[in-house]
Amino acid sequence: MDLIIALFKLNKLINSKRKDSVFSKKISEFENIIADNLEISDKDVCSKLYQKSNITSTYKSLKYRVEEKLINDLIHIVSDEENLNNRINATLIVEKYSLVSSALMKNFYRKEAILLMEKALKLAVRYSYTDQILKLLTGLVNHYSYIEPNEKQMHKLLSDLDYYSEVYSAENYVKKCNAIISNLYILNKGGLNNKQLLQIKSLVDKMISIKEKYKSNTIVLFVNDLTYFYYQSIGDHNKGLEVAIQALEESKLLKYNEIIGIYQNKLNIAISYFYLKKYNNASFWFEEAISMPTPGTRNWFFATSLYYLNLISLRSYEELFKLSADVLGNKNLIKFPYFEEQWKIREAYLHFLIRIDKIIVTPEDKKSLKPFSLSKFMNSVPFHSKDKSGQNITIIVLQILFLLTENKYGQIIDRIDALNQYTYRYLRKDETFRSNCFIKMLVLMTKADFHPVRTQSYTEDLRKKLDNSNLITDEKSTQVEIIPYDYLWELILELLASKK
Repeated sequence: MDLIIALFKLNKLINSKRKDSVFSKKISEFENIIADNLEISDKDVCSKLYQKSNITSTYKSLKYRVEEKLINDLIHIVSDEENLNNRINATLIVEKYSLVSSALMKNFYRKEAILLMEKALKLAVRYSYTDQILKLLTGLVNHYSYIEPNEKQMHKLLSDLDYYSEVYSAENYVKKCNAIISNLYILNKGGLNNKQLLQIKSLVDKMISIKEKYKSNTIVLFVNDLTYFYYQSIGDHNKGLEVAIQALEESKLLKYNEIIGIYQNKLNIAISYFYLKKYNNASFWFEEAISMPTPGTRNWFFATSLYYLNLISLRSYEELFKLSADVLGNKNLIKFPYFEEQWKIREAYLHFLIRIDKIIVTPEDKKSLKPFSLSKFMNSVPFHSKDKSGQNITIIVLQILFLLTENKYGQIIDRIDALNQYTYRYLRKDETFRSNCFIKMLVLMTKADFHPVRTQSYTEDLRKKLDNSNLITDEKSTQVEIIPYDYLWELILELLASKK
């Protein structure tokens, strides 16, 4: 009860010094004006409130108080106790308790402040927030060492302080490794070289030894994900799968379930099964991962993009259509330009699959489809810059597919000439092997005069090379395949055969 009484008294004291009550009516008017028009300017708000054509000092003062009120309202909402079921939000509650305990301390309610600090410490330990733990332990050590001396309690807190200082140092090292590896990954668009892979392996090996000693959420999540990244980078998908499965179990055993970690591990398991061509297993884990983030968030769009590839590999056209409709119908897609453009291209491929009767559309399904025009599509999807030229190839290939359905072979040859120019200008790295391979197959198709048997014969060696190469799913890559080339080649051969 002492804490409640202290909080009540402090609230009453602070509120008595505030002047918001004088402005309360105007603050409400301000908020109502914004609610009616979220695009309104300062000048217009001032005019409505004070009938002044210029912004006044009174308006500026009111605006400051409105900002303060909205910030306070937001703090009240995001730091509510119900957010304790989410580790990401729990830190806000810990910070709230820490802040209020400081306010109590400054107003001479030390005993009550210590009670709140101890409550905050328990939560910080529960949710594995090492930086908060250290801050709270430091304050409690000072209290129990010389303000209210308690030797047993002091030594317990000092021991905890030593341990969490080590954990904090270990977490910082892991974060440093994450920064280094992420930087290597982002800056190397052509793929990591052997020297860089050896550097990553050295960092991963040291991080694994750290994780064996310390099991904080930060360490477990970062180390497991970076370890998976290393094995994914060297193409050892069996080992990557093993790491991801073990990481998922470790995430579940943390002091509090780490949602982001569980999501990432499930997605890593799905990607591993995909690369191992165990597509049914991959589907299960993709669905598990997709069910976790809120639809319309970046993680959701990323996971659905990968699931799309898996459904193509399964030739699961009904599910492919349903997934595409869900994503394309999500109003948040426009907030992510990269994903929006990719899904526009996927939508075009969807119409192509419908045109060649791979996807059978019901009258009900047609309602969710927008009318499609190839020329309109080409104008709506801008060609990428040099460093994203792989998407240009995907768009030109899409044109070729539609032209094949219309028997416009002369225009196809023109488009293939354009692809050859891209090959000469941009596709000279190992990362572009699949694109180079596929373009050469299209060139040979024209040399075979679009005859299905001759085309298949001329391209057999290249097809085998394509089958034996790894599909790139990395969203950073310039060579992301909206539709895998090996599947596109199957469609092309089927089209040629149907035309013959």
